[in-house]
Amino acid sequence: MSLSAYHLPAPADWQAFERFTRDLFSAVWDDSRAQMNGRTGQAQAGVDVFGTNARTGLLEGVQCKGKDARYGHSVTVDELQDEVKKALTFTPSLSHYYLVTSGVADVKVQEEARRISESNKNSGLFGVDVYSWDQLLALLQEHRKVARKHFRALQVALTEIDAPAELIAICHQSFQNANAQFHTVDAVAAAEGFYPVQMDASMHYDAGVLDARAALAGQRNLFRDISGQLRAHQNAIVAYFGIAHIPLVMHAGTAASTKQAIQLYELDAASGEWEPLQDGLGPDLGVELVDMGGPVGGGDAVIQVEVSARVAKADIDQTITQPYRHFVVRVAEPKRGVITHHEQARAIANAFREALDRVHNENPATTQHVFAASPVSVSFRLGQMVSQTIHRSVLAYNYSQRSNPPYHWAVDLLAADGAPSQLWISEGKPRV
Repeated sequence: MSLSAYHLPAPADWQAFERFTRDLFSAVWDDSRAQMNGRTGQAQAGVDVFGTNARTGLLEGVQCKGKDARYGHSVTVDELQDEVKKALTFTPSLSHYYLVTSGVADVKVQEEARRISESNKNSGLFGVDVYSWDQLLALLQEHRKVARKHFRALQVALTEIDAPAELIAICHQSFQNANAQFHTVDAVAAAEGFYPVQMDASMHYDAGVLDARAALAGQRNLFRDISGQLRAHQNAIVAYFGIAHIPLVMHAGTAASTKQAIQLYELDAASGEWEPLQDGLGPDLGVELVDMGGPVGGGDAVIQVEVSARVAKADIDQTITQPYRHFVVRVAEPKRGVITHHEQARAIANAFREALDRVHNENPATTQHVFAASPVSVSFRLGQMVSQTIHRSVLAYNYSQRSNPPYHWAVDLLAADGAPSQLWISEGKPRV
């Protein structure tokens, strides 16, 4: 649902509008410490909300002006000039200033904001922007958590009006105490029907250890189950919600393949809500594929994937003790929470597929070993890149600090379901 496609009303309560502005700009700045400036009745130096823009490291400020957009009311040039003068007294100095209004845009006010910005630039002062309510809604499209917080009821109502497709939800979990998270799977997207494909291995997780064999057995019919649901509900959206071990997530992705578009979600640890990956490019993560050398055309190849964290080669070498062809797929700064957009996940997956194909072209019989530190959305995409008709043997490994070697079990994504070669468990020994 596009919020900008509807003229949603601004909060009727003035304080609610200020709270909405704080939450929105906190998201825009990526500053969880953004806050209100004082309280009602105090002199605020033309600033209602302030915070630090994470991209620049500089302080920015926002002034809220309530106007009734239903009657075409907008901020005036005089009001803009008056608020800018006040903001010049804010301490410490601002690097940018926004005047936001619940009213409509005015071309003369926008022109005056540009004139002030140019004049301020020549004097080493802050730039100025004026955002109308429609412009705030357009900005809100990029920050869905804020939209859900302030417009949840309206989103539900509009979704029912739009009559969206049914939802086939792949609900995947293999950790203890994960069940409650799946009660929050996006009910809005399921307005006409909700058809879960359950892969629950949490009952096989005991005292911090997963029975990988039992967990994998629960995924044997995934392709059949998804295909059956699609035949019954041909216009349905397919989504993946996962809290599972990386080899199991990759196995699910390989089973689903790329024949069906799948909406991917990440669980926000802070809010406990499922966040869909957004459309568009998103921030450039600096994805690269690096050829680390090794014997070309040999029996084994390692593909190391670094998205959420670095992968230690020393840990890999405890499992793969023979010489190996070596590729690394990585982002510039691996860390948790870095994936927010589909195109980011796709770029990583495409680099991974290139590595798979390069190894295959050098020797189709090479066994490929994947050691990934990646979120579930990327892990699922990696699995989708493994071709059941092209590639021969691709093993995805699971990491545990408590195990020796640290990568102590793996799933061959291309082995037949139930085959002895599908699951490798170290039992304290290296793989090769």
